Amino acid sequence: MRRQAIQSFVVTGVNIVVLLFLSLWLDNLQIQSAVGVVGISILYIFLQSAYWWLFINFFSWLPVWLYPLLTFILAGGLIFLFGNLVPGILIADFATGLQITMALTSVNAFVGSLLSLDIDEKFDSNVTRKLVARRGDPEVTSVPGFLFLEIDGLSEKIFRQALSGGFMPTLYSWLKCGSHQILGWETDFTSQTCAMQTGILFGNNDEVPAYRWWDRKNRRLILSGDPRTSAEIEKKVSRGMGLLSDGGASRGNMFSGDATESLFTFGTLLDPSRGTGPGFYLYLVSPFIIARLITRYFMEVVREWWQALMQRLRRDKYIVSARGPIYAFFRAAVVLLQDLITYVTINDVLRGLPAVYALYVSYDDVAHYAGMDSPDAFKVLREIDRHFARIERALQFAPRPYHVIVLSDHGQSTGPTFQAAYGITLEQLVNASIHGDSTVYASLNTNEFWDAVNAFLNESIHANTRTARVLNTMIRSKTAEGMVAFGPERNKNRKLREQKKIDAAQVVVLASGCAGLIYFTDASQRMSYEEIQIRYPDLILNLIQHPGIGFVLVRSEENGDLVLGKAGIYFLDSDTYEGENPLKNYGPNAAAHLRRESSFASCPDIIVNTAYDPLTGELCSFENQVSHHGGLGGPQNFPFIFHPVSLPVNGQPLVGAVQVYQLLKGWRDAVQRQMLPELSESIVTHN
Repeated sequence: MRRQAIQSFVVTGVNIVVLLFLSLWLDNLQIQSAVGVVGISILYIFLQSAYWWLFINFFSWLPVWLYPLLTFILAGGLIFLFGNLVPGILIADFATGLQITMALTSVNAFVGSLLSLDIDEKFDSNVTRKLVARRGDPEVTSVPGFLFLEIDGLSEKIFRQALSGGFMPTLYSWLKCGSHQILGWETDFTSQTCAMQTGILFGNNDEVPAYRWWDRKNRRLILSGDPRTSAEIEKKVSRGMGLLSDGGASRGNMFSGDATESLFTFGTLLDPSRGTGPGFYLYLVSPFIIARLITRYFMEVVREWWQALMQRLRRDKYIVSARGPIYAFFRAAVVLLQDLITYVTINDVLRGLPAVYALYVSYDDVAHYAGMDSPDAFKVLREIDRHFARIERALQFAPRPYHVIVLSDHGQSTGPTFQAAYGITLEQLVNASIHGDSTVYASLNTNEFWDAVNAFLNESIHANTRTARVLNTMIRSKTAEGMVAFGPERNKNRKLREQKKIDAAQVVVLASGCAGLIYFTDASQRMSYEEIQIRYPDLILNLIQHPGIGFVLVRSEENGDLVLGKAGIYFLDSDTYEGENPLKNYGPNAAAHLRRESSFASCPDIIVNTAYDPLTGELCSFENQVSHHGGLGGPQNFPFIFHPVSLPVNGQPLVGAVQVYQLLKGWRDAVQRQMLPELSESIVTHN
């Protein structure tokens, strides 16, 4: 009670100051007495509660497309109507009442963030819970549900550091009280979200060789972050038995896992039959929420500018040019999306959905440019932990118990960019090695934050609402074939120019963190080692001999799949090597990972992986990033599963995303089909 009283006193004081400034700025607001300014400040707090009471009990039953219009009229109208009843206050019109509402909400959000006030907690309790109880048709049952919370790009190593360093107090409390334990696992060769989420959510990530690749059959470049491509991938890998099938919900993911409801999910943006969830999610379009989100957005922009400046003043070991002033606006958009995902996830558990999988991408995004173990990255983990704390508080009001599982899809590894370390890019190295005999097209940078922004906008414009139609008209210039396409790889004019370059190129060079993919576009199938040697006799030799390259993977007509190093060759077909083992620094499963990657029809003609130094734990990135992922080497290959100890595991190593699916789906099937006691008898608990 004392804490709440102090918070109310602070908020009221801040509101008084804001109102005094507004009276100087707004001609239609007049404050004639001290009593009046105190009165309207207190009135705002009560009217905010009255607004939500009216909305929940009366207006929420109206058609959802009316929500944005009604909420703004209601919020501004209440301040205009009741504010004029306060002695010493004159509010001339409705517009002024709305401006007062937006200003006070924005400042309260700012102050709440600075002082860690429980504004979100109160909203979740007083608004979301009551609205769901009336409109959400919650399913009351004793059968536990599953809540999967994925932190994109967080390795087991950094997760443990975040727990022990006090950056994730909510999750640490679970570990300390003994309710949860950490289970590490190992990714496939291509340690990136597209391949890992298809494996985790569908149990099938065949023919997903990288984040982007060359489609030989259709002679086109595949970009997994494009909603059209994601839809194609989802259709190919789905067998109808995904992790979220039978009533689950996907929130913010690349793929749906056969979820019944799917929101901000790339793989289902083009599927009009897939539900997003209850229409009342539009209750978020209110001045109290919009003003709060906008305030947080610009706070995040300023925070990124400040942190980028501090990174330079600290003279961190690795700094990349990609972390420029413009990047701040996209980082803020990703954080904004996480706020929305948290709101929706809380709604989902309060409705009692049997399974929910929500993706939090901000750590992966910031770590790319600040470093995986930088102060900036750990601060992001602290913010994510606060989201999880909100969800944890909401779970006590859920109509069913939940098993909460926090996991990551891959980690990140650190090192200089290939160009910074050696003064040359992979494109330039390939070009110099083919002596101008062919034209090279290269795509060496991945901007995953554009994927999140485009998912949000595409979900918005494809909703069946008047608001969506207005938004669609607004961003028509950025729309192609009905899809929003923001970002350097998605600009319509640039895509046309790039397509002409691709059509003219005989060699395509792509990057995925420390992995480089080289394709020969005039080949209808994978070109053999012998054919490459005839056409480009210096290419493979120059790649192997370069000090920044750890190994090269090719397929030989005579010897099968070969991993070539500077002092030895690994014969994948016979699992033997001659000379020095080129895979010795990449882990005991490296050969198996490469053997599987090489089996894909879409496998590149040549795969290169930068050299990994096990002493420093570093390897170079072909992309313009401080920390990266996409190939073999270091923490990028070792994510984690933080799960309840009541869910058994067999103690065997988890290798590959498909095995993670089998574990998670096995848990869900056993629990929700009431088979866990039988399962536990045959499985030894992992320690």
